[in-house]
Amino acid sequence: MEKSYYLILNIDTIQLIRSKNIKALFHLIVWLGMTFILNSELIDLEWGPMSRQNNTLLVPLVFGMFINAILFYSNANWLLPGYLHKRRKKEYWKWATALVIGLTFIEVFFDTLYLINTYLKDVLVALTPIQRRDAILEIIAMFGVLDLFINIVFWGMAFLYRLPKDWIKNERQKQQLKQDKLTAELDFLKAQINPHFLFNGINSIYHLMEEDVRSAQKILLQFSELLRYQLYECKEDFIPLRKELQYVSNYLEIETIRKGEDAIIKIELPEINKLNKDNDPKIAPLLFSPFLENAFKYLSLYSEKEKNILETSLTIRDHAIHFSVKNTINLMAQKGRQKSSSGIGLENIKRRLNILYPGKHRLSLEEVNGCFLVELEISLI
Repeated sequence: MEKSYYLILNIDTIQLIRSKNIKALFHLIVWLGMTFILNSELIDLEWGPMSRQNNTLLVPLVFGMFINAILFYSNANWLLPGYLHKRRKKEYWKWATALVIGLTFIEVFFDTLYLINTYLKDVLVALTPIQRRDAILEIIAMFGVLDLFINIVFWGMAFLYRLPKDWIKNERQKQQLKQDKLTAELDFLKAQINPHFLFNGINSIYHLMEEDVRSAQKILLQFSELLRYQLYECKEDFIPLRKELQYVSNYLEIETIRKGEDAIIKIELPEINKLNKDNDPKIAPLLFSPFLENAFKYLSLYSEKEKNILETSLTIRDHAIHFSVKNTINLMAQKGRQKSSSGIGLENIKRRLNILYPGKHRLSLEEVNGCFLVELEISLI
């Protein structure tokens, strides 16, 4: 089994390397192809006094293509995704302007130096110092205009290269998000209405009816609220926080009845009644439940109740939602977690968070001193 796993891993790695190598080779061919075409008889390009006819064009052309490639890939792979796409427009234009002007300055310097040393050296020697200065300034101005224009063209070409890629990526992410959401809804629906869950819940309610009929009626109502939430409320991409909190509260109350006699369960949630239009942010549905369900599934089963602890809290402060879950675990729970990878829906929820809240969330999953701890922070700004 392990050999098969590593074989698959190696195959995937080789395929990834091959894909990157093919892509790099394609880009290299494109740049070499442009250089060849611009240096061919078909174009017969002239760069100031330098041309193909007098064999002075190839060196500045290759150097110019190198500068253009730096500008193109810096804009496409660094500036656009790192600044403009993250709505950091001022920083983007600052760096873009500095990059274009800086590379243009470097290109003009070497173009002027090359032209003087290979074409105008003898001519400049025959001139007076003032004439020589004016001639050099004229050359710098000529190259400055030409190089700046060409560099702006290649800077703009990066948009044409990057925007279609990002559009395709965004469309794929949207489709993946829809699929993840549907999967999450189905997973939670199965988890909540599976016979084992219903049997345990109804059995708890049955025993509760002998002691407190009103509490039993309340729990039955919460069962229906759980199903209604998953079937109808979760159709929206974003819902008011109070609806998600109500779902979490119902779920926790049912699980507390089921396992409260064998564990110490501590819950800290905001008062739903205090949430209003001004203090009720919208969030994606079913964000917290995977962590809670995982905590109850892997909650330790020691004979002493005091050793089985589950604590969860959700607060709103500093324009962010702070959510945490901590549960004690034992060796059996650890083995179970290893078999089921990272637990119920955790990989799915990680992917959803990365898509829905890029750069606006922080998720920490760790195992410390016999406890599994989840900490999630979602920025509301």
